[in-house]
Amino acid sequence: MKKYPVEEEIVRLTNFIREKGGDATPIDADKIVTGEWVRMKCLFGCNGFGRRFSCPPYTPTPAETQAALDGYSRALLVRFDGDVGKTTPERLVSREMTRYVQTVMFELEEMAFYDGFYKAFGYTGHQCGWCGKCTAKEKGAVITDCKNRRKMRPSMEAAGIDVYATCAAAGWELDVLECTEVAGGSVLNTPMTTVMLLLVE
Repeated sequence: MKKYPVEEEIVRLTNFIREKGGDATPIDADKIVTGEWVRMKCLFGCNGFGRRFSCPPYTPTPAETQAALDGYSRALLVRFDGDVGKTTPERLVSREMTRYVQTVMFELEEMAFYDGFYKAFGYTGHQCGWCGKCTAKEKGAVITDCKNRRKMRPSMEAAGIDVYATCAAAGWELDVLECTEVAGGSVLNTPMTTVMLLLVE
């Protein structure tokens, strides 16, 4: 196994993401921002709370995430703009998009791992899309019940990372998504941007 210098590896990983239709930029791990308020948004602002093993309360707390971040020096922010599938008022993000970005992030983490960066760990986008039905909703469910733990990763938000502040630290400006309420749900007025993160070294 050949281990590339970290900056060379980041270029390789960035090129991989661009081949997949996204973009990426490096960031120092100490510029990644965590906050307790992020978890509060999951608890009180998202109907996915407790419905997927990739979501709170199954995911690391902001403090646990910060402790993990302290073990890294470099990371890669990843973004995809728009959607690759068909959305509906019930689904602001298509199932195809969720599966696509989560597959790409799994492949990215695996690539870094086999390039010698054995600490590589990814934070994906959206609620987990690996299974059609998640057993997290069942009474007494525990994280070890997940059937896809090898591939499943939390989103940045689910782990308490402030995505807006972290992107700003890397020179990316994000706009708040605007939606219009319609029968059966809502539709986006602005394109969706999916932001993810790979801890490298």
